[in-house]
Amino acid sequence: MRIAGVAGAVAALATVMSVMLASAADGPEPDLKYRAVLPAIARAEAPAAPTPVLPPHPEPYAGPVRTLYLGSANLTMNPVVEQRDTTYLAGREVFEDPSAPALVAWYPRFGRPGFPAQNSIFAAHINYVGYGNGPFAYLTSAVAGDALYVTMDNGETYAYTVTSVDIISLSALDMDAVVFPALSASTERVTLISCGGTFVPSPNGAGGEYNSRVILVAERFHP
Repeated sequence: MRIAGVAGAVAALATVMSVMLASAADGPEPDLKYRAVLPAIARAEAPAAPTPVLPPHPEPYAGPVRTLYLGSANLTMNPVVEQRDTTYLAGREVFEDPSAPALVAWYPRFGRPGFPAQNSIFAAHINYVGYGNGPFAYLTSAVAGDALYVTMDNGETYAYTVTSVDIISLSALDMDAVVFPALSASTERVTLISCGGTFVPSPNGAGGEYNSRVILVAERFHP
């Protein structure tokens, strides 16, 4: 009797549920207070995506250069960089020498570090009579791929990668190509110049000159 009673109750519950489901299918949709459905938004009503605003690109620092660093060329003692220009010698325009054997000359009229499409030119002695080795004494020890760093006097440092180191005889040296290379808008270059080759004493025995120049070229490194 107890089993029959349970079976009857189950059958009765099934009948009630089927009636309720049928009523729900036939009648209006019940009002669900907490329905998690977003209201339809017409395409015309959708807010436009904001246009991204890129931060302004900071202008490079246009002040003086403090020092250079090129470990492979033993340029590690923070040589002082001074600003120099050109002068005329025997009717030819030439770079002014550094004012002292320990200094590196920079010629900002031709290019400034950090500025795209510019060629910053630096020159220093390989050695000097009565002084010894100059700042660029070991330029030829550098090779392509070495890192060169230029530090401005505001503390900002620019990194460059050496692309070439050449010893060129004075008779074959094209200074226009060295000073005014064809650079793309995104390329920035640093050129280091020093004496090289063979030292040729002057006939009167007072000093002399090297018969070649060392030209080291490096381009701005962008990670």
